Amino acid sequence: MDLTDRLVEQINHLGLPATVYAAAVTGKEDPEMGLLVLPNSQIISSDLVGNKVVNFLYEVVMRGTDEGQINDALWKIANLVGSDDFHVESANGSFIYDQAQVTSFPTMTGVDLKGALNYILDFTIQVETFG
Repeated sequence: MDLTDRLVEQINHLGLPATVYAAAVTGKEDPEMGLLVLPNSQIISSDLVGNKVVNFLYEVVMRGTDEGQINDALWKIANLVGSDDFHVESANGSFIYDQAQVTSFPTMTGVDLKGALNYILDFTIQVETFG
């Protein structure tokens, strides 16, 4: 399923100060961003042929030293995902988008010894997949 790849593409079209990757942040760049699928994703319903409605929990992690830049970038993502016009389309037909919801707004989770801040933004994407 190409949901994460399609989300990365849409977020990268926002012109943010860092490229978003479908990976954890490494601390090698300032700023840097990662998009992760969290393990609390869940199947809402399924049928006998294997079709499912799945709610995926995503987290955007941004690390950097400019707190204003981080907040601005994560709010742009929150506004994108929370918009009534938001839609994700599969490039290979592996899912059909149902809905999205921002579940936590940009929140600082820590500061390292070099002064770099870590912020997160959580959202869910509900899609239909096919067996």
